[in-house]
Amino acid sequence: MPRVRDPKRTRRKVLEASYREFYRHGFQGGSINRIVSAAGITKGALFHHFAGKNELGYAVLDELLTPAVRNWWVEPLQGAENPLDALRGILKRFLKRLEAEEPDTGFLFNGSPVCNFASEMSPLDEGFRKRLDDIYSTWRNSIADALKRGQATALVRPDLDPTAHADFLVSIMEGSASVGKVGQELHFFRNCIEVAQAHLASLATAPQA
Repeated sequence: MPRVRDPKRTRRKVLEASYREFYRHGFQGGSINRIVSAAGITKGALFHHFAGKNELGYAVLDELLTPAVRNWWVEPLQGAENPLDALRGILKRFLKRLEAEEPDTGFLFNGSPVCNFASEMSPLDEGFRKRLDDIYSTWRNSIADALKRGQATALVRPDLDPTAHADFLVSIMEGSASVGKVGQELHFFRNCIEVAQAHLASLATAPQA
């Protein structure tokens, strides 16, 4: 029976293989040969969907990492009655994921994929820089907007600047990812998340359990 072509499935396989390759080896160190091998396709099939390596990297940011940030941060905060509870829940979920990771494959070993792209490619390519700026802006704004809603319902202290605290929380997460992948010790991330949780408690108008 002849193979039925499925362009959408092929494109998705290329994106997922590219994400894994860039995450493990960096964008500049990532190999097109390893990507096509992992995806089980030819180079011709890859270049049918993507004009070049940069376009492939842009698509990983646009179609995989942007939705991931929305899934982890934006959507849980949008529907939250109490933004501080929602933020604590996100941090607990993140730590649980770290504890379940296979050795040498995930966040503990490789760090944040967004942060990795930012540190490597933002100084070199405006297409990467702009996309990464959009991701970080979306992430920070989702936290700031949630804190503003918390102020409106008297759950968050009225004297604080939501934007400043959103910037700080994102920096904690991405900074811990950058430093933590060097030592590759889970207790480092536990320490960072514990301090982040304490910081969130300090933002409440009343003591948080």
